[in-house]
Amino acid sequence: MNTSTDRSGDDRPRGVIHLRNASAPPPPTPTGSPAPTGSPVPADSRDLRRPRTPDRSEPAPVVLSAARPQTRFTGGRGVLQANLNWRPGADADLDLGCLVACREGDGTAVQALGGSYGSLTRWPYVSLDQDDRTGASSDGETLRVSLDHAHVFERLLLYVYVYEGAVDFRALGATVTVTVPGEPGARIHLDDSPSGATACAIALVRPAVDGLSLRREVRWFRPSPELWIQQQLDAAYGFGFQWVYASKDG
Repeated sequence: MNTSTDRSGDDRPRGVIHLRNASAPPPPTPTGSPAPTGSPVPADSRDLRRPRTPDRSEPAPVVLSAARPQTRFTGGRGVLQANLNWRPGADADLDLGCLVACREGDGTAVQALGGSYGSLTRWPYVSLDQDDRTGASSDGETLRVSLDHAHVFERLLLYVYVYEGAVDFRALGATVTVTVPGEPGARIHLDDSPSGATACAIALVRPAVDGLSLRREVRWFRPSPELWIQQQLDAAYGFGFQWVYASKDG
C-alpha cells in the first residue's frame, strides 16, 4: 500500500477505492515507486457532465423522513439523478459519492476523490458530474444512474462527506433530491447531524420487481483514527472493498 496520504485542512486522511469489473483488465502494479494517487477516469465520463436543468412540469418531490423512509420509482428507462446542494457561502467542500455493488460480484466507488467520476455509457453505469468545492454552484453535485442498466445492480449506496472547510453538517443546510423522468422525486434533508459528524450514508437504491426502491438511511459517521470515512461506510453496509490512498487533482 502506498504510504503517502492525502489530508484535508483538518488533517483527516482520505481514501479512494481502486477496483475494476471482472471483464476489465487489472490496473498496472507499480514496482519500486509509490502507487499513483488517482484512479483512471473512463474516456467518456467527463463528456457526460452537463448543467442540471430540472423539468418544471414534473411533480414536486416527496420528502422522505424517519417516519416515511421509503419510496419506489416505476420508470425503467432514462436516468436517475441524485442532486446534492448545500448553503452557498458555507465555505465547505462536500463530496457526493456512490458505492456500487453489482449482481455479478463486482463493484466500485464513484466519487471526486481519485478522479473516479464513472460513466453512464459503460460500466459502472453511474457517473458524477462535477466536484463543487464551495457550494457556490447552483447545480451542486449530481450523480446519474443509467436505468437502462438497472438490472446489473445489486444495490447503490449514496453518501456524502465533508472533504474540508466544516467540522460537521449542522450549519450546511444540505439536501439531496433524487428524481427519475416523469415521476415524483424524493427529497432527503440532512438536517439532523450530530456534533462532529463529517459523513452521511444518505440512501440505498435497489432494483425491485416494478422498478427501483429508494430507502432513506441518513446514518451519520464521525472521523476515526483507524478507518477512513469511506471504509466506515463500506464496513457498515458490507461492500467489502479494498481501499488505497488518493487525492483530488490540483
